[in-house]
Amino acid sequence: MVSRQRSPRIEHRRAIGPRPARGLTFAPCDVGVLPVNTVADPLHRTVACCIIQTRIASCVANHECSGRIADMDHFEIILSLSRAAAGGDSNRARYQIERLRDSLRESEPRQAEKLSRLLSREVRKQSFAPMSLERMRAGSAQALPGEVLSRNTPLPHDKETGTPLARVVQPDEAADVEPVFNEALKAAVTDLIEEWSRVKELAALGVQPNLRCLLYGAPGVGKTMLARYIGAQLGLPLVEARLDGLVSSFLGTTARNIGALFDFANRYRCILFLDEFDAVAKARDDAQEVGEIKRVVNTLLQSLDARGDRGFTLAATNHEHLLDPAVWRRFDGRIEIALPDETARRVLLERFVRPIELTREEIDMLVWLTEGMSGADLETLVAGGKRFLVLHQPKASSSCASRGQSMLAGLRRQATLNGHLFGGIRKALLLGPEEDLAAAFVEQAGLTQNAAGAIVGLSQSTVSRRLRERSQAARETSSGREAVSDG
Repeated sequence: MVSRQRSPRIEHRRAIGPRPARGLTFAPCDVGVLPVNTVADPLHRTVACCIIQTRIASCVANHECSGRIADMDHFEIILSLSRAAAGGDSNRARYQIERLRDSLRESEPRQAEKLSRLLSREVRKQSFAPMSLERMRAGSAQALPGEVLSRNTPLPHDKETGTPLARVVQPDEAADVEPVFNEALKAAVTDLIEEWSRVKELAALGVQPNLRCLLYGAPGVGKTMLARYIGAQLGLPLVEARLDGLVSSFLGTTARNIGALFDFANRYRCILFLDEFDAVAKARDDAQEVGEIKRVVNTLLQSLDARGDRGFTLAATNHEHLLDPAVWRRFDGRIEIALPDETARRVLLERFVRPIELTREEIDMLVWLTEGMSGADLETLVAGGKRFLVLHQPKASSSCASRGQSMLAGLRRQATLNGHLFGGIRKALLLGPEEDLAAAFVEQAGLTQNAAGAIVGLSQSTVSRRLRERSQAARETSSGREAVSDG
């Protein structure tokens, strides 16, 4: 007798079909046949598979079932979540994930925290407006003339030294990681990129996409990363030139190098990225500069004008105040990239600390301590902290309190080795008494007394007593000032 094989549709109905009656058993193999590979959305596919399999593994590990699952916590939510994921309903899936997270807060706080991070990551993935990469890349290809710039294309060189004047970063070589900026800057960058998907609509109104943009801000805020991200999104090679490398001690060579760089970029369909732009775009009224630099600035301005609509040009500088006024007028967009705010620092820290999983209180503490740091500073700080943990954290110790104290010790070491990263007040608190640091965690970082005490190695009662002492001292100081004022 020939056996009939069940179709995937029947297996799918067995997994997420009608809601099972109370007491109905549910086999692990039935859950495993959920056709998550047919779901296009990575969020749906990951959640529908991983959460169900995690709960099954948890049940088996705790001897809650033997071969079949008779009772699964939160199964109704997981079932609804699976249906939403399989159906591709993002809003419904997100709602069910939030339900599951809320249900796990009391019994499984760490699992609930993981779900919160999952939801936060999905929000960040959608922070840049969704758009068709194919449509943008097709628009940029239509709008920009020139030959295709391949990996084998010879680069321009300095004739005196033989040094390449630029490097080419192909779209597939650039890290496809979204820069982390504040909301206003995210919106501006989104518009800047999406303009290339609306080339025809813009042409109908007599305008083009932004062809020249100047990026300026403090070192380490992500200017170069943004330039590479734009290149990757538009599918265009990035001709990356450091203008300080174009400067030569030979008379006339610097201007010749600039001309050769622009001739190369104008020939190919690409984005020209001029890093360290202030090296050759300095104000011509600077009395300390020689005539050669003034001629170089003139050459640069003429090259920018001649490039026109032949290609997309980006420039970056840490010292915008040094630029010649005429340079500013050559750029349609002038984007200031500020230091990351509290929300951006939180996202960056969560990205950099992986694969270490920190609690919400530990992240809150780091966000507060790192005020005023750039993205590069945060990466340096976290890398140093990881090295410290490898060297000094006992392998047998895995408690949150022990890890928090090890983290604090690592931060203090970083405050000693890289003291410039921290603001003066926060550095003094880090290197000062534990009681004052714990009180600052509570008063300024928003930590609970228990959490602050666990990080610095003090009891909750000690932290509470120190807070009362600080409050009393503040009241006495205020009373003294009022008395002096009345006198």
